[in-house]
Amino acid sequence: MRADSRELGKRIAEHRKAAGLTQEELAERAGVNVKSVQGAEQGRSEPELRTMRKIAKALGTPLDVLTGTGRRMSVDALLRDLDADLRKLPVSVVEHVAAIVRALARRQR
Repeated sequence: MRADSRELGKRIAEHRKAAGLTQEELAERAGVNVKSVQGAEQGRSEPELRTMRKIAKALGTPLDVLTGTGRRMSVDALLRDLDADLRKLPVSVVEHVAAIVRALARRQR
């Protein structure tokens, strides 16, 4: 369990309680599984970006506030989210995206 996952969990729980919601009610409003909310609050798992967006929206809280002011989701969480989205696209589009990413990476060197 990483420290940033625990901190994220604390913020989710704080905002949920401030909204007067149970974990079950938050999960229902966000359209996610209650185990996702429980795992996130307990710091056992780092939710995918799309799940965090749903939770933030259900709480009426900006995502950057929920994840910590000025903080971004971890690179691992962003890559998992991107991977899930890319798998829905045709191979030709994924190849095009890969070429763009490689070009951007070369520019950063």
